[in-house]
Amino acid sequence: MLNRLSELLYAEKDRWIPWIPVLFGVGIGLYFALPAELSIWWTLGVIELLIILTWLNRFHPERLLCIAIVSLITAGFTNVQLQAVYISKVPMVSSPQTLYLKGRVAEVDYNTKGNVRLLMYDVSDFDDQPLPGKYKITLMSKQTPVVEGDCVEMVAKIMPPFPTSTIRGYQYDRRIFFEGIKGTGYAISRGIKLDCPTPASLGSAYTAGVEHLRDDIVKRIKSVLPADEAAIAAAIIAGDRGHMSPTLIRNYQDSGLAHFLSISGLHMSMLAGLMFFLIRLVIALIPPLALRYDSKIISAWSAIFISAVYLVISGATVPTQRAFIMTFIVLLGVLFSRRAISMLTISWAAMIVLILAPDALVGASFQMSFAAVVALIAFYERFAAPLHHFLNGGTVERRISVAKRLPRLIFAYIVGILVSDFIASAATLPFSIYHFNRIALYTTLGNLLAGPVIGLLIMPFVLIVLLLMPFGLDYWPLKILGFGIGLANDITAYVASLPGAGMALLGMPMWGLILISLGGLWLCLWQKPWRMLGWIGIVAGSLSMLSISVPDVLVDNSGKAVAVKDEQGNMIVLPSRGKNFVKSIWQEKSASPKLSEEQTKTLRKIWQGKKIDKTWLDLECNKKECTYRNRVTIIKNQGVKIDGQRFDTQHTLGGEIRLNPQDAEIRSIREHIGHRYWNS
Repeated sequence: MLNRLSELLYAEKDRWIPWIPVLFGVGIGLYFALPAELSIWWTLGVIELLIILTWLNRFHPERLLCIAIVSLITAGFTNVQLQAVYISKVPMVSSPQTLYLKGRVAEVDYNTKGNVRLLMYDVSDFDDQPLPGKYKITLMSKQTPVVEGDCVEMVAKIMPPFPTSTIRGYQYDRRIFFEGIKGTGYAISRGIKLDCPTPASLGSAYTAGVEHLRDDIVKRIKSVLPADEAAIAAAIIAGDRGHMSPTLIRNYQDSGLAHFLSISGLHMSMLAGLMFFLIRLVIALIPPLALRYDSKIISAWSAIFISAVYLVISGATVPTQRAFIMTFIVLLGVLFSRRAISMLTISWAAMIVLILAPDALVGASFQMSFAAVVALIAFYERFAAPLHHFLNGGTVERRISVAKRLPRLIFAYIVGILVSDFIASAATLPFSIYHFNRIALYTTLGNLLAGPVIGLLIMPFVLIVLLLMPFGLDYWPLKILGFGIGLANDITAYVASLPGAGMALLGMPMWGLILISLGGLWLCLWQKPWRMLGWIGIVAGSLSMLSISVPDVLVDNSGKAVAVKDEQGNMIVLPSRGKNFVKSIWQEKSASPKLSEEQTKTLRKIWQGKKIDKTWLDLECNKKECTYRNRVTIIKNQGVKIDGQRFDTQHTLGGEIRLNPQDAEIRSIREHIGHRYWNS
């Protein structure tokens, strides 16, 4: 078996390179899976051991291959560990405190209530003592004259980052740790603009200039288009998704078009392709230029330029970075007459992103973006030849006439939308279930209806708007763009209104997602028949969803917010105090439907001790406490007791409780997230 495995492995030597970022990512994943921080000296010891083993086995290729695999995993682990150690040199805020803050604004955005949020750096206190790191502060007012690059002062309540509210929940504290944010909070005074004591650094001035440009673009869009159309236009042009209404977002999610709101390969490739063919068409219409210059090279450089501009003004998120890297490599292939759409392209893109931002690996954006592209490239590698054979009329010697080829092209375009959508949706489905607990059942219909609008109307006019906006000639292009976006909004509203358009599901466990990911990579990266072994991991990972069930009780870290399971298996959030944000996360992660008005009234009466309905919810209450299934005592707004024992929510950060016949199984959030730099 080992000999056979070795033969298969060496038979696909040309496919080894795509596994480099995979192994590098495994090392990053191992770091994030640790329950506590590992000493850097242990990592250094492993590196030295690998160096010694490499020297001792320098004449044994098979052993060196195994050492290389372990070395790549170690390299990924070391990369993220070194970045985390460096960031941790400035500790995060560990307890709530009121501070006078004075600093420079790096970024201005808005929260869900429309209040202004400022990301500040070069921060100092009242005595001008520097406070290292960045701070994100929400202002009390919804409007402020402050822009990026300005200096402001205020009195603010600074708090530690909010911990995750449930097992397998999103770890916001980890994200802001890697962003270099040391504290978040809200202003308890007005934010007052003041003169900056020192000029901004070159890098800061560049960042402020880019943010000014993005703000100006968004303001221009909002001045021309209605609110909903402007919100989508701002999202796909400037990467500003803060102006979309909850209804608009849910329509795009339930119609399967949520990917359109995040600037990624779809937008970048369309924009670059349109620019390429536009420039080439213009040159072809001017014979002196067409005869003297290579239009392909000029068009490729123009496409690279517009892609770089789009990267900058869109905020350079992870999907946009990946899309730009891939587009850049493809266009370099055009410049040097090389084929560039391959697994090597996506491998380089993944490696660059993981080196620069290793924490991106555990984010939904990175996972879904790369999963879709890898699956599409694998499909293209397998079926590109039959497709070209079909379009050419089944002959290689001579091409069929345009009249005969046009129906085939139209048919291929429609089928291409359906097939591409199916492949990308299937590839991203496990990640959508794990992160968002929701899937869109009519995603193919949504993409089929909206695809032509996006490809033939919206993205061409995004390019025209970007080209004409610097000259103030963008009014009518914006109007036409708004018309296209209005059509897309109507399509999403229609598809989202269909019965069962958005289905809530319980998320799968992490080990299930890992099995599916590795199985999918095995299926896509290899080309020999042994690739089919990847289906074992995919099927096993999918079956992991059968191991997930709703807990009986959920408690947050304050002990105030509590949810219990009803007799139908849905989580019911009790009308106690506690953060509404936590309660909404519980409802989403447990895939529980919202209560009807009648159920809400009944629940409130049960909570007040005025009613008992054990056919729906086994809960009895009085003025001070409630008893759930005769085993859990919920002390109103003060915590819970399980079988008479107090649950320490302060040190455990809350958790979930499962009531077994003999005992109670308690899983704390602290046990799940461990003790790391970002949550210790």
